[in-house]
Amino acid sequence: MTNATSTYETTYARLSRPVLKSRARAPGSLAQAVEAAVDCLDPESLTALGVSKRGSVLQSRALLASLAFCYARQVYSSKTIAAQLLRDPKLRLAGVQLPDAQILQQFRQNNRVALKFCLQSALLFLADEKVRQGVVTHVKEAHMREEAGRRIVMAMFTDSLENDPSPGASPGTNSYPYLVD
Repeated sequence: MTNATSTYETTYARLSRPVLKSRARAPGSLAQAVEAAVDCLDPESLTALGVSKRGSVLQSRALLASLAFCYARQVYSSKTIAAQLLRDPKLRLAGVQLPDAQILQQFRQNNRVALKFCLQSALLFLADEKVRQGVVTHVKEAHMREEAGRRIVMAMFTDSLENDPSPGASPGTNSYPYLVD
């Protein structure tokens, strides 16, 4: 095991089972589950990305919540997430400097442990909802931890496809013919 891997596992181990079991009142929605997970994290543990043109620090906690929510809903493309944020009228009216796809990718890379924790919390919430509805009978926490990691890798893969078209492909064409929409 490499030092980076052991540091990752140690940091992740310090984050207790996501907030569904530790809160006095269970979250009632996916957004509340993500928000509760973000609230469990030490703000100092997040790597901020810098200052925008307007001088305000990019909101690391809001970015973390946005990515965890989107990945839980199987929206992996940073370009799609950035476009969704741009369409949010509340954010536009607030005059907030919104992240582009590159900032989202950098944030994901720098805050992967925290993102995995929040995503696992979101997935546990969704799984517990399926248990409550009778769709499934039980949830394995280890499976949710693996699924959170898989979804982060899926987001990285999706972004790599969007950012690295094959040589000679013209813009807007499917440069990966083995991927069919």
